[in-house]
Order: sequence, then structure tokens, then C-alpha cells
Amino acid sequence: MKVTEIKFITPRQQVVDVSRSSGASFSIEASGEGSFSGLNYSIPAHSTGKILTKLNIMCMTSDNVKNLNSLAMGMLDASAREEVREREKISTSANLSIWSWFFGGSAASASYEKTRNTMKSKGLTNQQVDKIIDEFLKIARTMSTTELDLTIDNNQNNYSVSGDLFLYTVSGVVKTNKGTHQYRMLADRGNAGALPGEGGAPVSGRIIPIIDLN
Repeated sequence: MKVTEIKFITPRQQVVDVSRSSGASFSIEASGEGSFSGLNYSIPAHSTGKILTKLNIMCMTSDNVKNLNSLAMGMLDASAREEVREREKISTSANLSIWSWFFGGSAASASYEKTRNTMKSKGLTNQQVDKIIDEFLKIARTMSTTELDLTIDNNQNNYSVSGDLFLYTVSGVVKTNKGTHQYRMLADRGNAGALPGEGGAPVSGRIIPIIDLN
């Protein structure tokens, strides 16, 4: 299913205090369920369907997030890695679970200082945090408009699914001594037709670079 114009509504945003900063880090201006409206799709009961649509926002691709996750996970001890993997199985933050875990779960916003301190509280050294944030900035600088390539699994429902699409998102600003840049990350799993836990159908797929859809 091809859709070319949709509206993305960010989750609740808060103003964060970024005046105090302890070196390289990232701020979180918003996190939670972002919603895409204006999608023209309807998935019948007991069936699956695909959505392939260009986004009107800039964000990291799924491969970008995978590379950042691999870097960060490789620095955690075995018990911390297992905790993140278990969280990923059940959390709406999906492949962003390590980042929501770093800043304490459900917080909607966090300052530079808070994110750096919470990463260190998970066992990372200053040098490890700096390495992660350097890579974070490098990837944030390459962000461009992307596409959703998603599958909606409505096999378990006896009703059709349509309407908004919900994906967990984290957005804010990353900064190092090499520069500052805004970033946005979208989860690779979500829900179609209703917020997670309120009905609808599960969604999974990838955030991919723009390709020619013609």
C-alpha cells in the first residue's frame, strides 16, 4: 500500500534544562507514542497488509539504530544486556529499548546531564559514553527523510483495522565538542488503529532510506 502524505504528531513534549552539561551527551525533548495520521489503509479481519510510505520528517533508519544499539550493547555487562533484551520483548519502545532503559524508562524528557549520568549508572565509563555519543552525533548528521516499510498483522482480530499508526519515538539534541545536532529515532514495532493495549493490530517492519516508489 503506497501513501505519500501523512502527518506525524510527536508525543508530549517538555522543555528541558540543558544549561548544565558534563561533556558529550544527548537531551531528550520527547519520548513516547508518536502517531501518524492521514494514512489511507484498511486491513480486513484475519489478514495482513503492508504500508510503504514516505515520511515528512527526518529520522534515523533502522540500520542506523541497529548500529548504535550494537555499539552500546557491546559495552554493557551480560546481566545488563539480558535486561535490555527482556525489555525489548515486551516494551512498546521495541528496538529503542536500550535508549529508554538508559534514561530511566517512561521519562518524557531529560537534560544532557541526566542522560549522561544515567548511562554511567548502568556501568558505562566516561570514555564509553563519549564513544557512543560521538557515533550518535555522526549518525544524526546523516539523517534524511525516510520511509516506513511496515506489515500490519490483523490475523487475530475479527474486525478490520484502519486509522492512525503509532510508533514509539525518541527525539532531542545530541552534542559533543565536534558539534550539536537534532535527532529522531522511531521504533520498528508499533500498533495500527489504536494505541498499544487499546485494540488495533501489531505492526512491525523497518525505517528505510527513501527509494524510488514508481
